[in-house]
Amino acid sequence: MIRWMSVTRIARGNAVAALKHAKEMAELAKKYEGVSSCSVCMDSFGNAGTIRYFMDFNDLATFEGVQNQALADDAYWKMLEEAKDLFIEGSTRNTVMREL
Repeated sequence: MIRWMSVTRIARGNAVAALKHAKEMAELAKKYEGVSSCSVCMDSFGNAGTIRYFMDFNDLATFEGVQNQALADDAYWKMLEEAKDLFIEGSTRNTVMREL
């Protein structure tokens, strides 16, 4: 199993809109063929306003296929554009992990 995690920070004054957007992005991701699961969480402790997205895939080839679906999806690009001011620029970090 492959798990992708993306971590980002909400920009000041945008919590409500950012949380709504994060949930909508997770719902969009679930429509792509090959996504085993997708969830979005907010840290309860530590850096306030930290959002984490998690998606699971059977293998790296499936992960790549889902990436290609997203990159070809106008709805994905539109949602990214709409969110450009909701998150702190440069705060996003992506990680791909393999289950042991």
